[in-house]
Amino acid sequence: MKYFIDTSIIIDLLSNKEEAKEKIKDLINEEDSELFINRLVLTEALRTMDFNASKKFIQAEEKLELFQKLEIKPEIYTQAITFSRFCKSKGVQIKGKCASIDFLHFMTAKYYKLEIITNDKDFNKLEKAYTDFNAK
Repeated sequence: MKYFIDTSIIIDLLSNKEEAKEKIKDLINEEDSELFINRLVLTEALRTMDFNASKKFIQAEEKLELFQKLEIKPEIYTQAITFSRFCKSKGVQIKGKCASIDFLHFMTAKYYKLEIITNDKDFNKLEKAYTDFNAK
């Protein structure tokens, strides 16, 4: 199986949260599994690191190099915009200041046909809306 790992999981992994470590370990142990992030997930995760913790930062960079990186192609941006406008027209609200980034991650996973692994409950709303979006 191929998975897109959302920032919420990566940040928990870099914070050594046991649940995230176990989740990634379980995915890695699956036969033929592949784990992907995009450069935006990489950027979001690394920006949360303590500025004065250079050793931890280097370790985090090394961990993130283990994930395959996906390109966010121009058509993914277009799809994210179209889908976010559709969601807004249907009253689908997702919380947080970074909603546009969530749409980019979601559409990146859909574009590459990957299952999304996240702790963000808003992605459940996006999955349901995506079904309606494709039915139009």
